[in-house]
Amino acid sequence: MKTFRILFALACLLAGGASLASEDKGRIEGLPAYGQDKPLVLPRVVEKTLPNGLTLWLIERRGLPLISMYLAVHGGSALDPADRKGLSEILSATIGSGTRSRSSREIAEQLQALGAEMDVGIGKDIAYIGLDGLSSGAGKLLEILADTAMNASFPEDEVKLAMENELQAILASRSQPDYDLNQVFYRQLFGEHPYAFVNPDPAVISRISRNDLVTAYRQRFRPDRAILVMVGDLATADMEKLASKYLGQWKATGQAIPAIAKAPMETTPAILLVDRPHSVQSTIYVGRPMPAANSPDEFALAVTNTLFGGAFGSRLTMNIREDKGYTYSPRASITSWRKGGLFKTQASVRNEVTAATLVEIFYELDRLATTLPEDEELSRAQRYLKGRFLLANETSASLAATLTGYWIDGKTPEDLARYVPGIEKVGKTDVQAMGRRYLASRKQTVAISGDAKAIADQLSLFGKLHIVTP
Repeated sequence: MKTFRILFALACLLAGGASLASEDKGRIEGLPAYGQDKPLVLPRVVEKTLPNGLTLWLIERRGLPLISMYLAVHGGSALDPADRKGLSEILSATIGSGTRSRSSREIAEQLQALGAEMDVGIGKDIAYIGLDGLSSGAGKLLEILADTAMNASFPEDEVKLAMENELQAILASRSQPDYDLNQVFYRQLFGEHPYAFVNPDPAVISRISRNDLVTAYRQRFRPDRAILVMVGDLATADMEKLASKYLGQWKATGQAIPAIAKAPMETTPAILLVDRPHSVQSTIYVGRPMPAANSPDEFALAVTNTLFGGAFGSRLTMNIREDKGYTYSPRASITSWRKGGLFKTQASVRNEVTAATLVEIFYELDRLATTLPEDEELSRAQRYLKGRFLLANETSASLAATLTGYWIDGKTPEDLARYVPGIEKVGKTDVQAMGRRYLASRKQTVAISGDAKAIADQLSLFGKLHIVTP
């Protein structure tokens, strides 16, 4: 999914600059009118299930001689045992480090010979192994993918190296203001739910053993809780034959893990301060829990967030960056997982304007709930989202990544066709309804990392201030 992330970032940059940064008064005189939206050319997705329970989504996409394949399982960091939080970080770093028949060097050399690369990653609900390469080597690529999914060996030296790297990464991350702030913020929003976990404890990482990794791997990597998505220059019948050949004999060997409970949708709003002595700026988070993926409010929330702070020309950016000059790059996002979601606004500002920034964030949130957007403003947000979606699914690799995420979230291939019409159907009253239902300032939790001596008095104007430790 590395390719997808790069394309997605590029899409945001291009669409944000071209769509939302235009003036509210209208387009620049002399420029032509916007062209007709280009529809997403929807691929034919062949859906199959192998006898062992493995789901297949196969797409023949002729043109460039490339193929992308992702094998994903329901098995992310939310499944880490309570006494092994952070296990998934080491798991993702070592799955591709060797199998019973291949060393990590042999895997790298074979992939290089095929013009391919492997991407292994993990999220809150997903663990995946992805391969992108030449379609002429599809059989060998799938052989390597299957070997990694079924026979990862977790060599002791690779496990040790991964743990050392993770400990160094934690040490480096602790110097950043958002390290402790993230943990405080997520804990306030999600309580004891697994989604609350953000930062691995070095003491816990040091206790992780190879046996822990093998146990987690066998529990999570099972055909009955996995999908293989293949997109590229190969007939779907051949894709199915290869999948059956290399993954048809895959059997579940570990004990199945129980399902994760729904994350909380409400939390007690609070104003939290993580003291960071001598800091010259404050890092501000404002947010709350949100609906899980596939919510009926998905499209309306996407448009509403884009208007508020989800693109460069959003209200929040125009207010506290362009008008007030409080910060360089404020932003707001809505993240949806299988069992819950998160709304987060963030901005880093000078100490002396911490309270003033919070006032403006609250103002923009409440304006969504109390006024209707202008027609042109709504149209720009919709064009931005549609353009970003089309660009982000242009290549085989990005489309495979999108479909993999869809399956994890409980969606279907048909949901690809629902996105653009869903965005287009969002009206001004829908935006206002989302503002009232989810984004009113009184429903938000505020978490700030900064120098308590410099900013505590300002923050006390908003209610009871809690100085907390991670």
